[in-house]
Amino acid sequence: MAAAITVTPASGSIVSKKTVCTFAIAGTEANDVSEFNAAIYPTEPEHRFVMTMVVGGVEVGRTQVFGTTPVGEFQFNGYIFPSAGTFTVQLYDVTVPANPIAISAAATVVVS
Repeated sequence: MAAAITVTPASGSIVSKKTVCTFAIAGTEANDVSEFNAAIYPTEPEHRFVMTMVVGGVEVGRTQVFGTTPVGEFQFNGYIFPSAGTFTVQLYDVTVPANPIAISAAATVVVS
């Protein structure tokens, strides 16, 4: 399954500076660092991710670095887009910080 970003509310119904958005991530590398695989954890680091919000080629927002659940999911709550426009929400794998990899993107229309 490929990584996917779902923005709620839907693209086109988000009002800049007012609508609080949620980003649901699914399909990333699974993070299972439970007690059952503690013996292999040192050789298999937890996958870490970050999302950026870009409009007109300029990054205007970024989430904290986060890990996903054992089934590759995460939910980021409480983002408010700062202006109207067509944003690209990008998901990056930052497990190796010196070499972040863009693994998914979602175009999101924000109105004023």
